[in-house]
Amino acid sequence: MKLLLILALLADQARALPTPRRIPEILAEIKQRRHRTETVELQASPEEYDDVQTLFLDQRLDHFSKSDDPKASMTFRQRYFYTGRYVHDETEGQTTRQTAAFLCVGGEGPSLKPSVLVDSVHCTGDMIGLAAKLFNEHNWDIHMFALEHRYYGESVPSSVVLASNVGASTPDDNTTGYDYDNDLMNGDFTYLSSRQAIHDVIEFVQSPEVSKHMSSLSSTNINVQWITFGGSYPGMLSAWSRLLFPDIIHGAVANSAPVQAELDFREYYDRVALDLADEAVGGSEECRRIFVEGHAQIVAALEGGPFPKHEDVGDDPVEYVATLFNICDGAEALLESRRNIEVLIGDGILRVPAQENDPSCEKELCNIQKLCDAITGERQAEPNKSSMEILAKINGIELGNECSNVDWTLYVDYFSTPTPENANDRSWMYQTCTEFGFYQTCQIDSQCPYGKGYHDVDRDLELCQKVFGIDPADVATSVQSTLEYYGGWELTPSAEAMDNANSSSGPRLVSDQGEQRILFANGDVDPWTELAVSGARGATNQLTVTVPGASHHFWTHKVQDTDGAAIEAARKGIYNTVSSWLGVGATYPLYTAME
Repeated sequence: MKLLLILALLADQARALPTPRRIPEILAEIKQRRHRTETVELQASPEEYDDVQTLFLDQRLDHFSKSDDPKASMTFRQRYFYTGRYVHDETEGQTTRQTAAFLCVGGEGPSLKPSVLVDSVHCTGDMIGLAAKLFNEHNWDIHMFALEHRYYGESVPSSVVLASNVGASTPDDNTTGYDYDNDLMNGDFTYLSSRQAIHDVIEFVQSPEVSKHMSSLSSTNINVQWITFGGSYPGMLSAWSRLLFPDIIHGAVANSAPVQAELDFREYYDRVALDLADEAVGGSEECRRIFVEGHAQIVAALEGGPFPKHEDVGDDPVEYVATLFNICDGAEALLESRRNIEVLIGDGILRVPAQENDPSCEKELCNIQKLCDAITGERQAEPNKSSMEILAKINGIELGNECSNVDWTLYVDYFSTPTPENANDRSWMYQTCTEFGFYQTCQIDSQCPYGKGYHDVDRDLELCQKVFGIDPADVATSVQSTLEYYGGWELTPSAEAMDNANSSSGPRLVSDQGEQRILFANGDVDPWTELAVSGARGATNQLTVTVPGASHHFWTHKVQDTDGAAIEAARKGIYNTVSSWLGVGATYPLYTAME
């Protein structure tokens, strides 16, 4: 388990849908993990989590198997977290209170831990904040749960379960899930999908385990209303759970949820280009111009065209680029394959923190303003320096003393073999190959600010084929199937989706389907907004809120004094909307940006 502790510390806890990290950064992280052997203990203050229980329930492995199918009885251990922090003690004398249950939906990314119900990027600013207000200001009981997604963290079906026709064995003390040390699952992702995950949510909220939490404390109102919360992919699951099961899920908050599955997500980098020029977050036209021009100069050098040369570097263009950007193994690495060149420039020489932009961050180059200030500052300091050289200077700051590894083969090899350290990333990669696509490309005819034409979707499709043996044509078919199943922006699920919902827990109640009670919140800096329901796209009857200047579900993060007015207003809008769904009087005026 040492490696898992290391991984937990190294993981970017602010990401939900993974940011398109540059492959050189990932390869550097892999090297760091493999060379670091000391035990690293997670620093968690026990008193912060002492009210959060870590628990497991037996979850059905396959929600769509027929009753006479042996798989129908197979289960796996799914982890969840619970706290009654905002449930009144029964000794207070009141026997009946209004009650609701809030569920923080799990997804891809770093594994969940008890802090998810204390203070995390997942559900703090919206779910936990609202639970506290309803408890303190309106005398409600709010049961809070978080459910880990199947095939992530400790909620992974073991290969023993997948290879047999019997259910998973029950751990002795109900505190242990997937044993990473003894079972690597053999790379079998047969039952990993959003469709299974949504049914996990429904089975969970109706489970005896959850009912016990409700009845064990003072909540005597049996009509407990469930509200799901999620950011990014969990936001998609939150919305779809309400969409398909309106009689079970009372309402849903879907933060930065790209419900429009898309194979070639070129709009992502188009938005990054706009962010680089967005003065509201510290960008500028000059910053974008230098960024775009610098990448064009690198492309010209590598393709044998004219490019600005530096007197200290030789005339060989490939050697020049390799030296300027400190490429591991030099020009030889770039000449080895086209893929290696794509790794260098297809996703940017520099990392642009558009998705995770934090105006208050303190590290060097940690947000768009600091990155653009560094870029434009170099131009002001040395007006004769080429844009390519400016990018090289900033790239050197990012790299420190390390070289930049562009080995595509090493990257593919790392993800081709299941290990504890790549388990979560492999799970999400599989879901992109079988459900969503979401491949951020940099096409010739796009507004991408990087090396245009050096990240086509065929690179991602090659990864699906080499890592999982999935044919490129099947990836495209699967993405289209997902789009039709859930209905994309229009939220019009297919007959198959409704049939699956009906068969799983009886006929659907249709009394409230006219009011979908799904709130979509998006940041206008976040590239994922391009695929989310907003005022500009999607069904006209949907509640949406656009948060000016905000990145990927930034308002669900920890509440801080540095949060701007737009973040505070977004939270108030969510509080007010969900409160109205529960029949609670408006605590705050409606957020004026709600559309």
